Amino acid sequence: MNFKTKSSLALSAAALLFLSACGDDSSKSAAPDEQPVITPTDSTTTPTPLPNDSTRIPADSTANQPDSTVTPSDSTIKDTPTNPNEGTIVTPQGKGLLVDDFEDGDNHSATIDDYWYTYNDNDNDGASVITTPVNEDGDIVAGSVDNGSKYALQVNYTLDKGDYEFDPYVGWGIQVALDDANGRFGGLTYWYKGGAHEVHIEVSDVKDYDVHLAKVKASRTWTQAVIRFKDLVQGGWGKEVAFDAMHIKAISFQAKGSGSKVVTDSLFIDNVYLQDTSEVEADKPDMEIKDPVIPTVEFTEAEITVTNPLQAKAMKYLNKGINFTNWLENADGKFKKFVFDETDIKLLADNGIKSLRLPIDLDLYATNRDKFVKDTTGTVELAFDDDTLFMVLDSFVEWTGKHDMSLVIDYHEYDNSYNATSAKDNKYIQMMAETWKHVAAHYAENTREDLFFELLNEPDMSAGKVTAAQWTTAAQAMIDSIRSVDKKHTILFGDAQWYSINLLTKRTPFTDDNIVYVIHTYEPFVFTHQGGSWTDYATIKGIPFPYDPAKWSTVSGDFGVTKGSQISVKNAVKNYYKNGSKEAIMAEILKAKKWAATNNVPVIINEFGALNLRSSAESRLNYLTAMREICDTLQIPWTHWGYTGNFSLFEGELKGTKLIDGIAEALDLGK
Repeated sequence: MNFKTKSSLALSAAALLFLSACGDDSSKSAAPDEQPVITPTDSTTTPTPLPNDSTRIPADSTANQPDSTVTPSDSTIKDTPTNPNEGTIVTPQGKGLLVDDFEDGDNHSATIDDYWYTYNDNDNDGASVITTPVNEDGDIVAGSVDNGSKYALQVNYTLDKGDYEFDPYVGWGIQVALDDANGRFGGLTYWYKGGAHEVHIEVSDVKDYDVHLAKVKASRTWTQAVIRFKDLVQGGWGKEVAFDAMHIKAISFQAKGSGSKVVTDSLFIDNVYLQDTSEVEADKPDMEIKDPVIPTVEFTEAEITVTNPLQAKAMKYLNKGINFTNWLENADGKFKKFVFDETDIKLLADNGIKSLRLPIDLDLYATNRDKFVKDTTGTVELAFDDDTLFMVLDSFVEWTGKHDMSLVIDYHEYDNSYNATSAKDNKYIQMMAETWKHVAAHYAENTREDLFFELLNEPDMSAGKVTAAQWTTAAQAMIDSIRSVDKKHTILFGDAQWYSINLLTKRTPFTDDNIVYVIHTYEPFVFTHQGGSWTDYATIKGIPFPYDPAKWSTVSGDFGVTKGSQISVKNAVKNYYKNGSKEAIMAEILKAKKWAATNNVPVIINEFGALNLRSSAESRLNYLTAMREICDTLQIPWTHWGYTGNFSLFEGELKGTKLIDGIAEALDLGK
């Protein structure tokens, strides 16, 4: 956009960069090393240089965004923008501050003495365009409207990712001078008409671009958005920072696309107003404090007994395990250096951990993967970067063997390349099968009986896009491929839909008699994933485990429920008195164990855990104790999701230093 200003601009494009997988740590995808330089768009004049602390980061590519969506009232959503000259809005008056009503027709706010700016993704190879009306000098001017005022800020945009790696974006905003007096503000209101967007309330405390934000749905009639600062959430890739209105440095807006689809839309913004805390709507009682409802869990010894020798093998080698996270399973996780090494293995072993599950995206090491998948002649052979792949795997085979730990090689496609489309592609399935054949052949002569091959973590990482039948076909191809070179090592299989218990219990076991079956469980999800920015539970906080009436409230807002929270989230909080118990978790896991006993095959859990973002340490220890007791009772081996990070068992930013207090007792890790 072509404009001139009389002061420097701090431009911001902070956006969510978190890829979602069930149970996966929010730090799995941090802000990328490449940070785009954001400049005014479509400029024919030289803008004022950016200050050094300008916020510069790309928008998200695939993750679910935080559920802080503001649902406009009385909105009629249509496919294309409509005439802006309809409806009537009212200029807010009160104890707060009218940031801009745009009635002067320009891009300057007299009340905060700064200028509105725009930016796009072009410096990151994106092709998005944002424009506004301009005057003869090229300065931004407000657009004409007839909605009770004369002018509103108007942006027109096309979202086009071009060659950008992530989702396309455009944005606009205004700086706010740092002032302790801003602490009196508790919310933001404005009127808008047009496309969906995000509101970013940027504070100086955030140093890694992980801004506090709210999402606002499209509305094709003039609608007031009401944003309470207490409902804001951060994107989730950076350090969690408590929001402090005293430190507001900018108010910005961002429109984001999704994938390669090109979208053209527009948006009018009017009467931007910072609310005084006294003007912010308070939460109201909307729940009852009820006694816990504890389900009765009954079973006989025969209903959970598995006599298959694999059961004893699983209990011996796959119990008291841990995952290395946020490394080789990442979307860009091809090995660059040893983030974790023998020092970590020794630390784990010294603290009673018996098994390591190593999530690694194996097909990243197929050097011609895409060419192989696209080949229709059958002449292209799959090639591998063996030097890298087996340097990594052989190192962990050596280190775990040296420290008496078992090893699970977990094919963990975090980039979701096995999906509803590729699941129908025989060449893609062949690629996965050939990848496993290559790895299995390398270890076919290895005499370790505690080396395991896990076919594919959480196929498609979604609810039903890849069906159980499709996954069965792919899994059988991988099993056959492994067995063509290695009939000795045990295979691990989990079902579609995040290793679903319900899908597993409907399944007939494979004919291969050397398979251990796997489930993942993170119930009660409202507890284990509260604060997870990639989930619908981003704003949820303070849920205790187990449910305790003495720690409950009649106000769901006390637990982070907002007006924009999904109905399922609201219901999960309101019904937590039914689900927040050891017995409720056990009732679900028991279904899998009974299936295992009926079919005389072993079942294990190799992902469970609770985020440490919004829950108390006491509650997390209670949860881990409950999970360990359930597994002990049902004779189910377990592997925890998380060494360090947001699901951590060990202290340390990345590499562990010591077990967190209470973990050894909760998980019975005594040697």
